[in-house]
Amino acid sequence: METTVRKGWRRPPSGWVSVCTDAGILGEEGAGLGAVIRDSNGRFCLAATKRVPGSWKVEEAEALAAEFGAQMAVHGHFQKVVLESDCQVVIHKLQAAHEMQDEIGVICRNVKRLLQETGECRWHHICREANEAAHVMAHAMSNWNETVIWFDSPPGFLFNQLQLDDVTALTD
Repeated sequence: METTVRKGWRRPPSGWVSVCTDAGILGEEGAGLGAVIRDSNGRFCLAATKRVPGSWKVEEAEALAAEFGAQMAVHGHFQKVVLESDCQVVIHKLQAAHEMQDEIGVICRNVKRLLQETGECRWHHICREANEAAHVMAHAMSNWNETVIWFDSPPGFLFNQLQLDDVTALTD
C-alpha cells in the first residue's frame, strides 16, 4: 500500500472509483460522516451522509467516516475502490501490516474487511483541499437525523464543489 498527499482531487485510475470520506464534529449532537464516490471520468456515482451520536475524538470520527465510505462502496456494488481520507492516522492504520487493538485500529480492521468485499482496494492520504466534497457531506448531516444516500445525481448543495473539483482535477 502507498501513502500519497495530493493537493487537489485526483481522478482514480481507469476502472476504479474514488471514495472520499470525512467527518465533522457536531458538538453535543455527535459527529457527521460524509462519503462521495466518483468514477475515473470524474462522474458522480454516490454521496451519503450520516450522524453518529456521542462524543468523538476527531481521529475516531474520521475512522468511522472511512468505515461509512467502505459500507457505501459495498452498498453500491463498486469494485476497485480507492478510499481517500485527509486523516493521516486512519490511513496509516489501514496500511499497517499488523492489527492494532485500540478503538481506531478496530474500526480500520472493519474497513479493510469491508473493502475486501469490493475486490481490489487502495487507500490514500489526501490533503483537505482534495477532500472538500466529503467535507461538505459530513457537515450536511446537521440537517438530517438519519442516513441519507444520493445515487446518480448529487444533492444541490454539493453540485458546486463537484464542478470545482472536476475543473481542477489532477490526472496521472
